[in-house]
Amino acid sequence: MCFSAPASFTAAAIIGAVGIATLAQRPAPRLMAFAAIPLVFATHQAIEGFIWLSVNRNAAPPQALVGAYLFIAQVFWPTFTPLSVLLFESGRRRRQALGVLLLTGLAVSGTLGAILFQDEFSVRAVAHGLYYGVGERVENPVVGLYVMATTAPLLMSRHRFVLLFGICVLVGSVVTELFFFGAQASVWCFFAAVASVLVFLHVRRERLLASIGPQRPAEEFEA
Repeated sequence: MCFSAPASFTAAAIIGAVGIATLAQRPAPRLMAFAAIPLVFATHQAIEGFIWLSVNRNAAPPQALVGAYLFIAQVFWPTFTPLSVLLFESGRRRRQALGVLLLTGLAVSGTLGAILFQDEFSVRAVAHGLYYGVGERVENPVVGLYVMATTAPLLMSRHRFVLLFGICVLVGSVVTELFFFGAQASVWCFFAAVASVLVFLHVRRERLLASIGPQRPAEEFEA
């Protein structure tokens, strides 16, 4: 998916279709942010497709294009993920924990955003994708907080498909760190994009439950 320009553009088209199908379910306002995730993934893949085109021509990709890709990967997700889950989850303790994770995500986004906007970045092809280099090294604690902000909110969810989405993202993060070191930003999106179908399934399930009426399955009422 992220391994070439055609693969990236194909992925963008497929995931974009999933995103359109998700929004076609007419999700409730509280679900709109979460429902938009597949379209963000599709945009991310399309941007990388254009970066691949430049790399394949042995030309430097436009800095604005690379910056947009890295902004989504490093700055957008740590804040958007906990926010999108907080908007539809219930339960006082769960929402308090999600609020803490949102603050964590804001701190991570601010830190990575400062690095991104202060340094120049480069892109080069490696064996399994694209390697995105920035001038300043990101410290391990920041990386750990990034993973926590982007996965913990999903793993805390009382909704089965959101939980499965979180597991998929976490497994993808571990696999890319272990086997695709140096190209995580490029290859990790493969696993996260595949999980986009779980977003569709969650939105569809919520739509079906809303049509049933006030009675919902017991597991939906966890504290």
